[in-house]
Amino acid sequence: MTNAASAPGPRALVVGAGSGIGRAVALLLAERGVATAAADLDVDSVRSLAKEEQAVVALGDRSWDATDVVACEELVREAHATLGGLDQVITTVGWTAITPFLDETPEYWRRIVDVNLMSSIYVAAAAARTMKDHGGGSIVLTSSEAGIVGTSGESVYSATKAGVVALAKSLARELARHGIRVNAVAPGITDTPLLESQGGDTLLSSIVRQVPLRRAGKPEEIAAAIAFLASDEASYVTGQTWCVGGGLTMGS
Repeated sequence: MTNAASAPGPRALVVGAGSGIGRAVALLLAERGVATAAADLDVDSVRSLAKEEQAVVALGDRSWDATDVVACEELVREAHATLGGLDQVITTVGWTAITPFLDETPEYWRRIVDVNLMSSIYVAAAAARTMKDHGGGSIVLTSSEAGIVGTSGESVYSATKAGVVALAKSLARELARHGIRVNAVAPGITDTPLLESQGGDTLLSSIVRQVPLRRAGKPEEIAAAIAFLASDEASYVTGQTWCVGGGLTMGS
């Protein structure tokens, strides 16, 4: 196996790489020659990913909780040390459940906020501090089209994803002077394990009818947008949120 610290070319950290979109991002970056460190709350999933793709390093062989600010700081430091630098930091951490707003509890709201918004803040802060001291870089956050138009049954989730959009814009303005670009991707309905856990085919068929392309997205399609924004090919793109949802929110 190649020593990640000696690998040429860009170096990336993917947080939430154990499944779904994050896994697709890590695999795509590795295929494109990016030295890629993978982290996830589910340590077995990133171990499996690293076995499948040798260009991916399972960071620290441990579980990483992105809702823990200290863990995020340690994670970015370890990624930087392991790869010998850090040019791209991507977080795809997210979670939701479709429930009526009036049936939800404060504990549920807190979890939604922590997983979807606070984790993005923690990862972005740790990445920005490191990149500021090492010549800049690119941060890509994951929002959702729910954060653009709102979604019935996902009110607080939609609010957190709208927060990610505003976070990307604000950080892009503030960090540009340090050579740091910040963008977000807002996936629409995407065929991932999270979708399956929320109702699978029944939910999918009800939403797909509203999508102009009449299908769900694939994790690889979202990954392609993320990989572009993270790369030097997007060197003049910052503060943007790209909707990748088959045209669902094109008028929003």
